[in-house]
Amino acid sequence: MTATGGLPETTWAYRLTAPFTFERVDVPVPRLHAPGDILVELTAGAVCGSDLPFARGALEPAAGFGQPGRPMHEVVGLVRASAHTDFAPGDRVVGWASQWDALRGYFVTAGNQVAKVRMDTTDALATVAQSVACLMTVFDRLGPLEGRSVGIVGVGPFGLMTSVLARELGAGRITGVDPLDRTADAEGLPFDALVRKNSRIWAQSIAEHERPDIVIEMVGHQPSTVADAMNAVAQGGTVVAFGVPDDDWYALPIRSFFRRNGTLVTGVTRDHRAMLERAQDYLIDHPDFAARMVTDVIPVEQVGMAFEAACHPKPGQRKIVLDVT
Repeated sequence: MTATGGLPETTWAYRLTAPFTFERVDVPVPRLHAPGDILVELTAGAVCGSDLPFARGALEPAAGFGQPGRPMHEVVGLVRASAHTDFAPGDRVVGWASQWDALRGYFVTAGNQVAKVRMDTTDALATVAQSVACLMTVFDRLGPLEGRSVGIVGVGPFGLMTSVLARELGAGRITGVDPLDRTADAEGLPFDALVRKNSRIWAQSIAEHERPDIVIEMVGHQPSTVADAMNAVAQGGTVVAFGVPDDDWYALPIRSFFRRNGTLVTGVTRDHRAMLERAQDYLIDHPDFAARMVTDVIPVEQVGMAFEAACHPKPGQRKIVLDVT
């Protein structure tokens, strides 16, 4: 194990005390115990939709409420100690905080869930590599898109990013569905149509010949929009349920989906490092992409406001990042 000298004994952390209410506390700087782990000093962390159910009190972490550092897992930071052969103190890394507890000055994560930052950009914008890595996992599951029409339910930051990657992979007509007016957010992106409707209304009103071959559900965390995607897809089509489910069981329209010969695709990122490297390759080749996706960089001291804003999306608001520097 390697480490820098002079690590402090304690560091700051935020812990959730009520919905969207965070208390700043002092906690011990964690030490490395498992081979392959690294100690990282946080410099920026993005608010992810998968964090929001915890922030609003709808889900309880495995070890209970009030744990310092939770919830946050999309991170950029500096390695301060390493039990992994690929990392050394001073390395700048991007990826996952494997324990989802990165709302703190220092956190321990698995070294195989991060990659060294190769992008010439700010820490806040570098967080986008983690989001792109997740999306690349989805598109790998989908396979060739040549000419296939795509519907995207939810035109928030992930939905916007999805349109770009889908078109670059050869998708045909791309339709975005969102009850909010996303016209300005989607300007210049490869949407052929934006439908300003609730996904349930869209699924019920869509003509048979207009049904997409693929519907990617980008809202997440609820069965209703997954069900709408299943009801909207074309015969023999594919539905992607993106994001971590909040419940163990979802009630879905399985009979009609069965008759439609539909395919449901789910899944999580497994080979984190490889996906992060591919995501960085993409972002290096498309240097304006991350800046387009991040609209709000907020000091970490305003963490409650950041999470509450993320829970209430609005036009013009895309990715929200907490800045520690």
